[in-house]
Amino acid sequence: MRKYRNRILTGLAIVFIIYVGLLLFTNTGELLAHLQAYPWALFVPVMLLKAGAWFLRFWRWHYYLYVIQATDRISLVDSAIIFVSGFAMVVSPGKLAELLKAVVLKVKTGVPVARSAPIVIAERVMDGVAVLVMLLLAYFLAGGAIDVGAYRFLIFLSAGLLVFGLVAVQLRPLAYFGLNLMRRLPLIKRLYLPLLAFYDSSREIFHVRHVLPTGILGGLAHLLDALSFCIILSGFGVEITWTLYLQGVFITGLTAAVGALSGVPNGAGVTEVTSSGMILAIIAPANPVIVPAVALTAAMIEGFSHKWLRVLVGTVTAVIFRRRLFPANMEAALDDAEAEKRDGRILESEGAAA
Repeated sequence: MRKYRNRILTGLAIVFIIYVGLLLFTNTGELLAHLQAYPWALFVPVMLLKAGAWFLRFWRWHYYLYVIQATDRISLVDSAIIFVSGFAMVVSPGKLAELLKAVVLKVKTGVPVARSAPIVIAERVMDGVAVLVMLLLAYFLAGGAIDVGAYRFLIFLSAGLLVFGLVAVQLRPLAYFGLNLMRRLPLIKRLYLPLLAFYDSSREIFHVRHVLPTGILGGLAHLLDALSFCIILSGFGVEITWTLYLQGVFITGLTAAVGALSGVPNGAGVTEVTSSGMILAIIAPANPVIVPAVALTAAMIEGFSHKWLRVLVGTVTAVIFRRRLFPANMEAALDDAEAEKRDGRILESEGAAA
């Protein structure tokens, strides 16, 4: 387990460097002044809303365990412990959380890593679906209150590609046609069998009968995140209105998408800069109290509540239940999973598991 702890420490070091660099380009005096003057009692409802969002996402995770027929092999408590502990892994490079959650689940239930690995992908995809749906709804409902300028094309393009992908994955003849074309290309034909197996195993989990309930859970979680964002802004004298809420839905959705696509551990720095920029562009024109220092302070508070609070909760959970999560045979199971991931056996075995 030492090498996995080292990966987490590496991720934290990268995060530290990013935030130090961000502070070098910030008026830290104004930032600290706003943080000291902030009414921190508002953080109580913010944390409760975040807990509500985690609860909804947990039920989505447990629903996916039901899809792969693992719920009869694991208690609800163990399922929750694995889910919450996964919060701590998002700071690690190399997608460590995906491997650890799948391996812990295998140790607990006997479900092959290949069978459970697509769940992590499904969680990310459904977060993207929920965010895009909420983002587009907020954009149309808010009218002129949300001006995205040249980014409008990218938003609609992303939504179109995501919808196309969800539909295409259910069209087996179309998928097989594309895979068979790939099979004839000299440089990438060796990927044919792993990709074929991966497609067959993922098709069920992205079926419309699973996309609808998991998408609804993800959408509701995002709406709670947007409400907590509005409460944070209210601490700076911004009145909570329907327009502000729609703007919050849009900003938190786009910020989450940018952070996820950045590749930076937990979106460190990227989400704060993105959020503060959109706060200034979308909310500040109607709220003169929002100056650049206030926007960055609000973005920092939102970043802590949305990202780093869950890392803290996940770390504490993993430490408290470390013996339950990491039994004696965990090291061997991790080594086996890494070996399978390197030589492609995970992808190949996924087809058999499906």
